Amino acid sequence: MTTLFIALLSQAALALPPSSTLTGENGTLLWEVREEGGQVHIHGKCYKWDIDHTAAPDLSPIHTVRTNPDGSRVTVDWNPDAVVVTLPEKQRRHEQADVWDGDTLDIRLGENVVHGRTELVFSVVDTGSGKIYRMDSKKVGDEQCGTAPCTHVLVQLTGMLRWVGPSFNYWYDAQGKLLRFEGPVGDFSVPDGG
Repeated sequence: MTTLFIALLSQAALALPPSSTLTGENGTLLWEVREEGGQVHIHGKCYKWDIDHTAAPDLSPIHTVRTNPDGSRVTVDWNPDAVVVTLPEKQRRHEQADVWDGDTLDIRLGENVVHGRTELVFSVVDTGSGKIYRMDSKKVGDEQCGTAPCTHVLVQLTGMLRWVGPSFNYWYDAQGKLLRFEGPVGDFSVPDGG
């Protein structure tokens, strides 16, 4: 299994990942991706959160603001040697820089799938707790999402947490657009499959 860190991603600038809008019984899961001022801006929204994330052109994370349904906010800031998570009640500093933003995993994972990288091991910051978790991904297979061919990828926590933690299933088209998602926030899919 390939170990992937943000440093690997920074070796070459990536194409801008595609935006997507998925629907499910819990409403809409929206991902808008755009370039502005030499940075990638990712906006995500579902019934459980609203995310605004800024990344470098290679998708290295810079800043995240997560707004919860109750209006509380969590911010995450990356610097060369640490990640700082500011929760409503406390601040957590992690002396680790090779951490993905867990809230925008959908976009980062899709970009890796486009480049054939599906067997990954990585760390993510959880904006709900401020903790960092190790995760891995693997390709489940090539499938059909409505009329579009898609790649199914499974993401899970590593170690003992794998047995008690949630699983996340993602389906992407050849350009890295998220076509379907199944996870703790619900099941969502693009209505026409792509």
